[in-house]
Amino acid sequence: MTQRVTLNSILAQPRVVRELSAGLYTTLATDAVAAQYDRRAGVYDAIVGRSIYHRIFWGTSAPAYARFARVALEAAGDGCFAEAGCGSLLFTSPMYRELRDTFALLVDRSVQMLRRARKRLSLDDGRLPDGVAVLHSDVAAMPVRPGVFSSILCLNVLHAPCDAEAITVEFSRTLMPGRGRLFVSSLVQSGRWSDAYMAALHRMGELAAPVTADELRTRVAGRWGVVESMNMEGNMCFLVVRHAG
Repeated sequence: MTQRVTLNSILAQPRVVRELSAGLYTTLATDAVAAQYDRRAGVYDAIVGRSIYHRIFWGTSAPAYARFARVALEAAGDGCFAEAGCGSLLFTSPMYRELRDTFALLVDRSVQMLRRARKRLSLDDGRLPDGVAVLHSDVAAMPVRPGVFSSILCLNVLHAPCDAEAITVEFSRTLMPGRGRLFVSSLVQSGRWSDAYMAALHRMGELAAPVTADELRTRVAGRWGVVESMNMEGNMCFLVVRHAG
């Protein structure tokens, strides 16, 4: 029940939340259209969960995602943290087992990915770690009050087919003005051979239209953010933006 009370404290309309299973909540209607990844959650995990995939195709690594995620979580301090588009927590589940004072809201549109995430997080007695709640919701319309998050992590989401503009506007709404930080990792063009692979995946509908690192920075920071750092590892751009307030 601790998780539900904490979740209620940041929700704009607590009554719209339904519990699907212990620690897993939804704000979507029972007849909501299934998410794209609901049908292939297992395949996604089998491919993207392999370190060799990231090393060969994108010139980066799973540990790089995990390190970046931990920095994002630490930036939240004793405030509220969100992993937006958390999927099945392939790279981040271990850090949520070590939470102390931070409350972490894990949000994704795919309920099947979230069921996998919950399984990864479950303790020996089936409970989730204290201070963690899993929410089935649209990342572009999170049902939380403005300015509730001191830190948001968006790992490998914005290069997928999505409304990136709507998502980043939502991040600006839900981050604390003047101090909240957004941590984004996203594929960009980098001059590697895999630029052509990205373009092919876009034609197949698997990725959004490829952008450069500068285009990503402009798209994410927009008029509300100050870029604190932008680092490249292969085709992966790791971007940190502070809400300008």
